[in-house]
Amino acid sequence: MARMLKNGFVVAMAAEFSFAAYDRPTSIRRTIRRWIIVSRCGPNSEFITIANAAGKVEPEADAPIGLAPINTAVGVLLSETAAESTFLMVRQQPTRFPIAGSFFPADGYGRIFDTRGTFRLRSEGRHAHSPRGPDSHVRNDVPDPPTNTRRALGWHVDAIRRNWTGEFFT
Repeated sequence: MARMLKNGFVVAMAAEFSFAAYDRPTSIRRTIRRWIIVSRCGPNSEFITIANAAGKVEPEADAPIGLAPINTAVGVLLSETAAESTFLMVRQQPTRFPIAGSFFPADGYGRIFDTRGTFRLRSEGRHAHSPRGPDSHVRNDVPDPPTNTRRALGWHVDAIRRNWTGEFFT
């Protein structure tokens, strides 16, 4: 499994999201469970995309067939060992890098790793953004958000791969 994580893939994961204040990211306010779609891609597998998807996560259940990306964060490879790969999340969508769903600017990291044959993701960071226009799905990064802004949060994501008919490995 660890060798497969170095190449391109698309997988579904059951994720637990913990949300906190932007200026106090360790102060967890609420926790939810959601499906995410994680992809390692790029000419040299140097990018990761992490997209939330609709659907209720049931314990130990396979991912639903019709998962589709909603909001997609992008990371660029920061470091890699035999056991894990760490990606730096980006605030601007890389040029000529199409994604599925709406781009989601974020500060933080995403780490993929294998624990006893189980593919996992741990990601932590924060985001602050605003829509570009009233009906826009594109978001603008806000570098210094006001305190307690609704669109500015700290977050922690712990996820584990689940079987999914839409997954593939290269």
